[in-house]
Amino acid sequence: MTPFNIPIEKLPEKGLLMAYFKDRLVFETYEVKDGRILCESSALLENELPEEGHFFNETVEYRFVVRKSRKDVIELLLTEDEEKKMDPDLLFYDEGIVREEFSAKEGMPRRLRVINRYRYSENDTLVLNNYRLSM
Repeated sequence: MTPFNIPIEKLPEKGLLMAYFKDRLVFETYEVKDGRILCESSALLENELPEEGHFFNETVEYRFVVRKSRKDVIELLLTEDEEKKMDPDLLFYDEGIVREEFSAKEGMPRRLRVINRYRYSENDTLVLNNYRLSM
């Protein structure tokens, strides 16, 4: 576990990190090695808890959101495998986005995939249920 209790075993071994802090966004490549997250912002991550964090590669995303009002953390592990088991007619809408200032960095993808997961509500309305970030 890292100092702010990210379960290292749930993270993809290599991938992208997107972390939202009060005053900035960190978006960079990372690698898990010897029980530590190695990236440009390693020192920052060891000393400050982001409000929201996404660790992802092509097939897995580990996400956490800190809820200060309830003093807890919501954690999600989203995988491509579970999407394959979902109804293919409702599965996802895949869109590609990247902010130019991040895609210009070495090793960063030109596009970021956002895989939106839908479901039907009790009123038979199609609603966005969740999403997964992917490279």
